[in-house]
Amino acid sequence: MYTSRMLEMCGIFTERHNLSMRENVTREFFQTEFRKKNISQRFLDQKKKEFLELKQGNMTISEYNREFIRLSKYAREWVPTKADMCQRFEEGLNEDIKLLIGIL
Repeated sequence: MYTSRMLEMCGIFTERHNLSMRENVTREFFQTEFRKKNISQRFLDQKKKEFLELKQGNMTISEYNREFIRLSKYAREWVPTKADMCQRFEEGLNEDIKLLIGIL
């Protein structure tokens, strides 16, 4: 459900880009433009760094997967395809799990 703040931001966004609320604006376009204007570069750089350094460690695979997906949004240039995502995900898994994957 949209909050009044979200709707207000959408209205400001569409005004700035000369768009009507009825035009088909993709989620990716909106997020990119919104981030450019509202999220600091320092924050984005930190999240990208977190993604690039992410390892499973003590997390379960589900927890690692959730964190991987959340942080991958900040580093799209490092994982532009599904194949790249899979490779990066596997690289962050614990060694014992990597061995099991290799056997399968």
